[in-house]
Amino acid sequence: MVDYDSDFTVKQQIVNALRARIEAGEWAPRRRLPSVVHLSQEFGVARDTILRALEVLRDLGLIYTVKNRGSFVKLGADFVAQLIPEPGVRIINRPAHDDEIRELSLSEHGWVTVVERGDEVEVYPADRVEIRGPEG
Repeated sequence: MVDYDSDFTVKQQIVNALRARIEAGEWAPRRRLPSVVHLSQEFGVARDTILRALEVLRDLGLIYTVKNRGSFVKLGADFVAQLIPEPGVRIINRPAHDDEIRELSLSEHGWVTVVERGDEVEVYPADRVEIRGPEG
């Protein structure tokens, strides 16, 4: 179920919940996710809300969808970096540029996490980065 009093939108709560299951290994790579109907009943929301949440997970590169078959966990949905922000470091998420999509093997609408430390810039696939506070 979703918390309608939360600071997060209903869609974002569902994205967070589904992403947590994928990252925890509850759904292994290539495993089919529960159906849209099942998820809408589980979360108590409309099908369109689930479809929009799945679209975000697709854009993040965590899942892929096969027409008339369902959505599946994508291979390589594991972390490549764990970032702990430091003073003077800027971390932003943005849509990937065409060259980043090719270089990082991202989906067409993939996102990247950009870490800027002065003149130094690092770019990571957004779906494989975890950002933690200094306390861990």
